[in-house]
Amino acid sequence: MLVLAMLAATIEVRRDGPPLTLEQARAMTPAALGDALLTSPHPPIVEAVVGPEGMVPPPPPDTPEATEIKLFAAAVPASQPGFCEKVRATITLAPVMRREGTLPPARAQAVSSTPLYRWAEPSAGPARCEAKRYAFFALDPGLGDRAFTVIRLLGTLKNAYDRKVQISIDDRGAREMRDYAKGHRDEMKDMPKDAITPIVSGRSAISKFPISSITAIRRYVDAWDRNPLTRTDLKAVKDHGWEAYQIFAGGEWDTGVIVDGDRIVTVRFVKAVPPPF
Repeated sequence: MLVLAMLAATIEVRRDGPPLTLEQARAMTPAALGDALLTSPHPPIVEAVVGPEGMVPPPPPDTPEATEIKLFAAAVPASQPGFCEKVRATITLAPVMRREGTLPPARAQAVSSTPLYRWAEPSAGPARCEAKRYAFFALDPGLGDRAFTVIRLLGTLKNAYDRKVQISIDDRGAREMRDYAKGHRDEMKDMPKDAITPIVSGRSAISKFPISSITAIRRYVDAWDRNPLTRTDLKAVKDHGWEAYQIFAGGEWDTGVIVDGDRIVTVRFVKAVPPPF
Protein backbone atom coordinates (compact mmCIF):
# COMPACT_ATOMS: atom_id res chain seq x y z
CA MET A 1 0.00 0.00 0.00
CA LEU A 2 2.91 2.32 0.72
CA VAL A 3 4.20 1.81 -2.83
CA LEU A 4 0.78 2.63 -4.27
CA ALA A 5 0.45 5.69 -2.05
CA MET A 6 3.80 6.97 -3.30
CA LEU A 7 2.83 6.35 -6.91
CA ALA A 8 -0.60 7.93 -6.48
CA ALA A 9 1.00 11.01 -4.89
CA THR A 10 3.02 11.62 -8.07
CA ILE A 11 -0.02 11.69 -10.36
CA GLU A 12 -0.27 15.28 -11.54
CA VAL A 13 -1.38 16.80 -14.81
CA ARG A 14 1.26 17.83 -17.28
CA ARG A 15 0.33 21.46 -17.85
CA ASP A 16 2.90 21.88 -20.62
CA GLY A 17 1.61 18.80 -22.44
CA PRO A 18 0.22 18.92 -25.97
CA PRO A 19 -3.38 20.01 -26.49
CA LEU A 20 -5.40 17.04 -27.73
CA THR A 21 -8.65 16.42 -29.53
CA LEU A 22 -10.72 13.41 -28.50
CA GLU A 23 -9.88 11.76 -31.82
CA GLN A 24 -6.17 12.21 -31.22
CA ALA A 25 -6.46 10.88 -27.68
CA ARG A 26 -8.38 7.80 -28.83
CA ALA A 27 -5.71 7.05 -31.43
CA MET A 28 -2.92 6.97 -28.82
CA THR A 29 -1.84 3.98 -26.79
CA PRO A 30 -2.66 4.17 -23.05
CA ALA A 31 1.04 4.52 -22.26
CA ALA A 32 1.51 7.38 -24.74
CA LEU A 33 -1.63 9.10 -23.49
CA GLY A 34 -0.36 8.87 -19.93
CA ASP A 35 2.93 10.50 -20.96
CA ALA A 36 1.04 13.29 -22.76
CA LEU A 37 -1.31 14.08 -19.86
CA LEU A 38 0.69 13.31 -16.69
CA THR A 39 3.95 14.60 -15.28
CA SER A 40 6.86 12.20 -15.12
CA PRO A 41 7.39 9.93 -13.28
CA HIS A 42 3.95 8.38 -13.07
CA PRO A 43 2.65 4.82 -12.70
CA PRO A 44 2.59 2.68 -15.88
CA ILE A 45 -0.69 3.28 -17.71
CA VAL A 46 -2.27 0.15 -19.20
CA GLU A 47 -5.80 1.23 -20.12
CA ALA A 48 -7.61 4.43 -21.06
CA VAL A 49 -11.18 5.62 -21.60
CA VAL A 50 -11.55 8.81 -23.62
CA GLY A 51 -14.78 10.76 -23.17
CA PRO A 52 -17.97 9.65 -21.44
CA GLU A 53 -18.97 6.01 -20.99
CA GLY A 54 -22.58 5.06 -21.59
CA MET A 55 -25.46 7.47 -22.11
CA VAL A 56 -25.00 10.98 -20.73
CA PRO A 57 -27.18 14.07 -21.18
CA PRO A 58 -25.90 16.60 -23.74
CA PRO A 59 -24.24 19.75 -22.38
CA PRO A 60 -26.13 23.06 -22.43
CA PRO A 61 -25.86 24.80 -25.82
CA ASP A 62 -23.30 27.55 -26.40
CA THR A 63 -21.25 26.73 -23.31
CA PRO A 64 -17.66 25.48 -22.99
CA GLU A 65 -17.32 21.70 -22.63
CA ALA A 66 -14.82 19.97 -20.35
CA THR A 67 -13.98 16.41 -21.39
CA GLU A 68 -12.78 13.66 -19.08
CA ILE A 69 -10.15 11.05 -19.84
CA LYS A 70 -9.71 8.12 -17.45
CA LEU A 71 -6.31 6.46 -17.19
CA PHE A 72 -5.80 3.15 -15.39
CA ALA A 73 -2.44 2.23 -13.91
CA ALA A 74 -0.97 -1.26 -13.80
CA ALA A 75 -2.28 -3.37 -10.93
CA VAL A 76 -0.08 -4.33 -7.99
CA PRO A 77 -0.64 -6.38 -4.81
CA ALA A 78 -2.53 -4.32 -2.22
CA SER A 79 -1.71 -4.06 1.45
CA GLN A 80 -5.04 -5.82 2.07
CA PRO A 81 -4.22 -9.56 2.02
CA GLY A 82 -5.72 -11.33 -1.00
CA PHE A 83 -6.37 -8.16 -2.98
CA CYS A 84 -4.85 -6.26 -5.88
CA GLU A 85 -4.99 -2.52 -6.40
CA LYS A 86 -4.77 -0.12 -9.30
CA VAL A 87 -5.16 3.65 -9.59
CA ARG A 88 -7.78 5.32 -11.77
CA ALA A 89 -6.68 8.83 -12.72
CA THR A 90 -9.50 11.02 -14.04
CA ILE A 91 -8.12 13.91 -16.09
CA THR A 92 -10.28 16.88 -16.99
CA LEU A 93 -9.33 18.78 -20.12
CA ALA A 94 -9.69 22.56 -20.17
CA PRO A 95 -13.21 23.64 -21.24
CA VAL A 96 -13.51 24.59 -24.93
CA MET A 97 -16.31 25.74 -27.22
CA ARG A 98 -17.41 23.54 -30.08
CA ARG A 99 -16.46 24.68 -33.55
CA GLU A 100 -18.64 23.43 -36.37
CA GLY A 101 -19.86 20.61 -34.17
CA THR A 102 -16.48 19.36 -32.96
CA LEU A 103 -14.33 20.10 -29.94
CA PRO A 104 -10.95 21.75 -30.63
CA PRO A 105 -7.76 20.55 -28.90
CA ALA A 106 -7.49 21.15 -25.17
CA ARG A 107 -4.80 20.66 -22.53
CA ALA A 108 -5.10 18.70 -19.31
CA GLN A 109 -6.32 20.96 -16.51
CA ALA A 110 -6.97 18.83 -13.43
CA VAL A 111 -6.69 15.25 -12.17
CA SER A 112 -8.19 13.18 -9.38
CA SER A 113 -7.08 9.71 -8.34
CA THR A 114 -9.15 6.80 -7.03
CA PRO A 115 -7.79 3.45 -5.81
CA LEU A 116 -9.58 0.40 -7.23
CA TYR A 117 -9.47 -3.13 -5.82
CA ARG A 118 -9.83 -6.71 -6.99
CA TRP A 119 -9.70 -10.12 -5.33
CA ALA A 120 -6.47 -11.67 -6.59
CA GLU A 121 -6.80 -14.74 -8.76
CA PRO A 122 -5.15 -17.78 -7.16
CA SER A 123 -1.82 -18.78 -8.67
CA ALA A 124 1.22 -20.82 -7.75
CA GLY A 125 3.49 -17.78 -8.02
CA PRO A 126 2.88 -14.07 -7.33
CA ALA A 127 -0.74 -12.90 -7.20
CA ARG A 128 -2.34 -12.56 -10.62
CA CYS A 129 -3.38 -8.94 -10.38
CA GLU A 130 -3.85 -7.46 -13.82
CA ALA A 131 -7.31 -7.36 -15.40
CA LYS A 132 -9.56 -4.97 -17.28
CA ARG A 133 -10.85 -1.94 -15.41
CA TYR A 134 -14.35 -3.41 -15.03
CA ALA A 135 -12.97 -6.25 -12.88
CA PHE A 136 -12.12 -3.75 -10.10
CA PHE A 137 -14.28 -1.95 -7.57
CA ALA A 138 -13.98 1.39 -5.81
CA LEU A 139 -14.26 1.24 -2.04
CA ASP A 140 -17.56 2.48 -0.64
CA PRO A 141 -16.62 5.08 2.03
CA GLY A 142 -19.47 3.85 4.19
CA LEU A 143 -18.05 0.32 4.31
CA GLY A 144 -14.34 0.92 4.63
CA ASP A 145 -12.32 -2.22 5.32
CA ARG A 146 -15.50 -4.20 6.02
CA ALA A 147 -15.86 -4.63 2.25
CA PHE A 148 -12.59 -6.57 2.15
CA THR A 149 -13.72 -8.75 5.07
CA VAL A 150 -17.00 -9.69 3.37
CA ILE A 151 -15.25 -10.57 0.10
CA ARG A 152 -12.69 -12.65 2.00
CA LEU A 153 -15.54 -14.56 3.65
CA LEU A 154 -16.98 -15.24 0.19
CA GLY A 155 -13.56 -16.39 -0.97
CA THR A 156 -13.37 -18.84 1.91
CA LEU A 157 -16.86 -20.15 1.14
CA LYS A 158 -15.97 -20.49 -2.54
CA ASN A 159 -12.92 -22.57 -1.70
CA ALA A 160 -14.55 -24.64 1.06
CA TYR A 161 -18.30 -25.15 0.63
CA ASP A 162 -20.23 -24.97 3.91
CA ARG A 163 -23.60 -26.74 4.06
CA LYS A 164 -24.67 -24.55 6.99
CA VAL A 165 -24.76 -21.48 4.71
CA GLN A 166 -27.98 -20.96 2.76
CA ILE A 167 -27.02 -20.48 -0.90
CA SER A 168 -29.49 -20.15 -3.76
CA ILE A 169 -29.42 -18.96 -7.35
CA ASP A 170 -31.97 -17.62 -9.82
CA ASP A 171 -30.22 -18.05 -13.18
CA ARG A 172 -32.56 -15.92 -15.28
CA GLY A 173 -29.95 -15.24 -17.95
CA ALA A 174 -29.37 -18.88 -18.86
CA ARG A 175 -33.12 -19.63 -18.80
CA GLU A 176 -33.83 -16.75 -21.16
CA MET A 177 -31.02 -17.84 -23.49
CA ARG A 178 -32.30 -21.44 -23.43
CA ASP A 179 -35.83 -20.34 -24.30
CA TYR A 180 -34.55 -18.12 -27.09
CA ALA A 181 -32.37 -20.94 -28.47
CA LYS A 182 -35.38 -23.24 -28.73
CA GLY A 183 -36.96 -20.93 -31.30
CA HIS A 184 -33.72 -19.96 -33.09
CA ARG A 185 -31.83 -23.23 -33.44
CA ASP A 186 -29.81 -22.24 -36.53
CA GLU A 187 -28.79 -18.91 -35.04
CA MET A 188 -27.85 -20.44 -31.69
CA LYS A 189 -26.27 -23.71 -32.87
CA ASP A 190 -22.78 -22.61 -31.83
CA MET A 191 -23.84 -21.25 -28.45
CA PRO A 192 -21.81 -22.84 -25.63
CA LYS A 193 -23.84 -25.32 -23.63
CA ASP A 194 -23.04 -23.51 -20.37
CA ALA A 195 -24.72 -20.37 -21.67
CA ILE A 196 -28.09 -22.11 -22.04
CA THR A 197 -27.84 -24.43 -19.03
CA PRO A 198 -29.15 -22.74 -15.89
CA ILE A 199 -27.19 -23.11 -12.67
CA VAL A 200 -29.58 -24.62 -10.15
CA SER A 201 -27.58 -25.56 -7.06
CA GLY A 202 -26.07 -23.21 -4.53
CA ARG A 203 -22.88 -25.26 -4.42
CA SER A 204 -22.39 -24.91 -8.16
CA ALA A 205 -23.27 -21.20 -8.01
CA ILE A 206 -20.68 -20.31 -5.38
CA SER A 207 -18.02 -22.29 -7.27
CA LYS A 208 -18.77 -20.36 -10.48
CA PHE A 209 -19.21 -16.95 -8.85
CA PRO A 210 -16.67 -14.58 -10.49
CA ILE A 211 -15.18 -13.26 -7.25
CA SER A 212 -12.21 -11.74 -9.10
CA SER A 213 -14.56 -9.59 -11.20
CA ILE A 214 -16.48 -7.73 -8.48
CA THR A 215 -17.40 -4.25 -9.70
CA ALA A 216 -19.27 -2.97 -6.64
CA ILE A 217 -20.02 -3.86 -3.04
CA ARG A 218 -22.36 -1.82 -0.86
CA ARG A 219 -24.83 -2.12 1.97
CA TYR A 220 -27.99 -3.81 0.77
CA VAL A 221 -30.71 -1.53 -0.56
CA ASP A 222 -34.14 -2.95 -1.37
CA ALA A 223 -34.96 -2.11 -5.01
CA TRP A 224 -38.05 -2.41 -7.16
CA ASP A 225 -36.59 -4.43 -10.01
CA ARG A 226 -34.06 -7.02 -8.82
CA ASN A 227 -33.88 -8.11 -5.20
CA PRO A 228 -31.59 -11.07 -4.50
CA LEU A 229 -32.63 -11.15 -0.83
CA THR A 230 -36.21 -12.07 0.06
CA ARG A 231 -38.51 -10.30 2.48
CA THR A 232 -37.93 -13.16 4.89
CA ASP A 233 -34.16 -12.67 4.57
CA LEU A 234 -34.45 -8.95 5.30
CA LYS A 235 -36.72 -9.58 8.30
CA ALA A 236 -34.11 -11.98 9.70
CA VAL A 237 -31.43 -9.33 9.21
CA LYS A 238 -33.50 -6.87 11.21
CA ASP A 239 -34.53 -9.33 13.91
CA HIS A 240 -31.00 -10.66 14.53
CA GLY A 241 -29.05 -7.47 13.97
CA TRP A 242 -27.15 -9.03 11.06
CA GLU A 243 -25.54 -7.16 8.15
CA ALA A 244 -26.74 -7.32 4.54
CA TYR A 245 -24.64 -6.48 1.51
CA GLN A 246 -25.15 -6.33 -2.24
CA ILE A 247 -22.36 -7.31 -4.62
CA PHE A 248 -22.23 -6.95 -8.40
CA ALA A 249 -19.77 -9.09 -10.35
CA GLY A 250 -18.95 -10.30 -13.84
CA GLY A 251 -21.51 -8.09 -15.55
CA GLU A 252 -24.48 -10.28 -14.65
CA TRP A 253 -24.16 -11.55 -11.07
CA ASP A 254 -26.29 -9.60 -8.57
CA THR A 255 -25.65 -11.03 -5.11
CA GLY A 256 -27.20 -10.54 -1.71
CA VAL A 257 -25.04 -11.58 1.25
CA ILE A 258 -26.08 -11.76 4.91
CA VAL A 259 -23.28 -11.74 7.46
CA ASP A 260 -23.28 -12.39 11.19
CA GLY A 261 -19.99 -11.09 12.54
CA ASP A 262 -17.29 -13.19 10.91
CA ARG A 263 -19.53 -15.77 9.24
CA ILE A 264 -21.81 -15.77 6.22
CA VAL A 265 -25.40 -16.81 6.92
CA THR A 266 -27.03 -16.50 3.50
CA VAL A 267 -26.01 -15.92 -0.12
CA ARG A 268 -28.61 -15.27 -2.84
CA PHE A 269 -27.49 -15.02 -6.46
CA VAL A 270 -29.49 -13.55 -9.33
CA LYS A 271 -27.71 -14.06 -12.64
CA ALA A 272 -29.12 -12.00 -15.48
CA VAL A 273 -28.09 -9.59 -18.22
CA PRO A 274 -28.57 -6.05 -16.84
CA PRO A 275 -30.83 -3.51 -18.61
CA PRO A 276 -29.10 -1.60 -21.43
CA PHE A 277 -28.63 1.74 -19.70
